Amino acid sequence: MGAGGGGTGEAPQRPSLWWIVLFAVPGALLAALAISAQTYLSMLGHGHSFRAIFAWQLCCWTIWALAAPAVVHAGTLLLESRRSRGATLLHIGALGVGLVVFHVTVTAQLTVWFQPYVPYMPASYREAFAAQSWALLPIDTLTFVLLVIIGWALAVHYRARYLEFRESRLEAELARAHLDALRLEIQPHFLFNTLNAISALIRRHSNERALEMLIRLSELMRKTLDRTQEPLLSLDSELAFTRQYVELQQARFADRLEVCYDVDPGCLDIVLPAFLFQPLVENAIRHGPARRAAGCWIEIGARRESDGGMHVWVADDGVGLPSGFDLARDAGTGLGNIRSRLLHLYGADARLEVGRRAEGGTRVDVIVPRTPTELDVRIPA
Repeated sequence: MGAGGGGTGEAPQRPSLWWIVLFAVPGALLAALAISAQTYLSMLGHGHSFRAIFAWQLCCWTIWALAAPAVVHAGTLLLESRRSRGATLLHIGALGVGLVVFHVTVTAQLTVWFQPYVPYMPASYREAFAAQSWALLPIDTLTFVLLVIIGWALAVHYRARYLEFRESRLEAELARAHLDALRLEIQPHFLFNTLNAISALIRRHSNERALEMLIRLSELMRKTLDRTQEPLLSLDSELAFTRQYVELQQARFADRLEVCYDVDPGCLDIVLPAFLFQPLVENAIRHGPARRAAGCWIEIGARRESDGGMHVWVADDGVGLPSGFDLARDAGTGLGNIRSRLLHLYGADARLEVGRRAEGGTRVDVIVPRTPTELDVRIPA
């Protein structure tokens, strides 16, 4: 099955107990053959017919083979019955007594019909019933108890698989709910920042630039609402959304913002977490042109790893990281959301690294495997 996985897959199916007949019949055949051979060889000089002994034993054991599904089902009641344990044990005990009596009764009649020990031990029904009662009581009891234990073990196995499946589904649903919450957190964060920038342009009487930003914001938000709610999207789709966001910010900062793309065209179909680039680019802008009058350079890149995963990055030449920066302690909303999404989607297989560039500024690297480990997601065409 699948917890992650997870994928989560389909719920485990309860096995049909009639499949037990497929194992019980060959088991009856082997038991009849073994007992017949042992009996015939131990009484080799008595003149008994091996064919008669084997036919008799096979008929006797076939009764248990046909009763096996009912007995195994009774064993599952030890774990699954809604009745009290005492009532369940009473039901199983009554079934056992009934089957043992029935088996002894039928076996006695079979003994009369097959006369397996002729010529030395012909038997009437009364003699056969008395003899088989003592001979079969321990064997039948052991057989019944063994089949009950098999039923109990199957019930334990099924319950363990079902609980594992349910836990995996719950984890997946929790991850999806958390991803939805993160998405709702990211979108207003970006929207409010952009509206604040438009307000600043209006206050400076830059009406044309403010109008241009409003139009671009409208287009971007329309595309955001039209985007799928799946947690993963192709790199091509992510870049298209990021380019629109960058164009919106370039309308705000004009020639103070330069953005270049270093993307391998061969990996545009690989999927990544949705809204991955936008918070990284927003961070780069916040620590670049938003804080200084000079221009700012930002690079957005993506490369396929040798193991089939993806390496994406956003680098800038802004003010850089503060002294003593620690990702676990100092990550803001954008980086914190990305860390949470990577953890839910990929577990420990993904990495988020933030560091200083030798030339100045900051570089954020995200390395993800090709396939997520926690969610069984459907990638839209």
